[in-house]
Amino acid sequence: MNFQKLIYSVLKNPIVYWTYQKLVGGDRARILFLKNHVNAQPNSKFLDIGCGPGNMIDFLPELNYHGVDINPEYIKAAKEQYGTRGTFTCADLNDFGILEPETFDIVMASGVIHHLDDDLSKKLFQVAHKALKPNGKLITFDGCYRKGQNPFAKLMLKLDRGKYVRTQDQYETLALGFFQNIKSEIDETYFKIPYTSLIMTCKK
Repeated sequence: MNFQKLIYSVLKNPIVYWTYQKLVGGDRARILFLKNHVNAQPNSKFLDIGCGPGNMIDFLPELNYHGVDINPEYIKAAKEQYGTRGTFTCADLNDFGILEPETFDIVMASGVIHHLDDDLSKKLFQVAHKALKPNGKLITFDGCYRKGQNPFAKLMLKLDRGKYVRTQDQYETLALGFFQNIKSEIDETYFKIPYTSLIMTCKK
């Protein structure tokens, strides 16, 4: 097993994933991301696509939280830790259906799209658009390539489990098939290590 495959295998474990996130400053990044871009309000209806083990809940106000992830180990951990604070579904994007369309205030996909090929990424944008109320918003957070990038940040993106890290323009192009009001920005200050993040807000 090569080094990259070893990383992929190890990070599938929820406990290892939590520990790694804390080491690189994941908690700080989540707090900044939620404060500066998501701004979820109490009692709002919130869909977290790619929710992982559900630990984003720790940084959100009390709201109507729905999490979905393809990894059964993550969903099991999320239900055990946060089952009283939200609902969790293990499903692939192609199988996940919105039971109450146009009722969500916010859809979030944090660290998700760079794991998806173009077809699945488009499916994510389609699901988000269907879920959102008019004037609702989708917020995404992903690693991003850019010109003049810190070499270590570029290396971290190459080692990332996500095989589809893109440029800012490429992420926006995918979103434009479903959303017309799109704002994106690059940030390199969220983590303790050099890392290039793209935050994208798509309003319905």
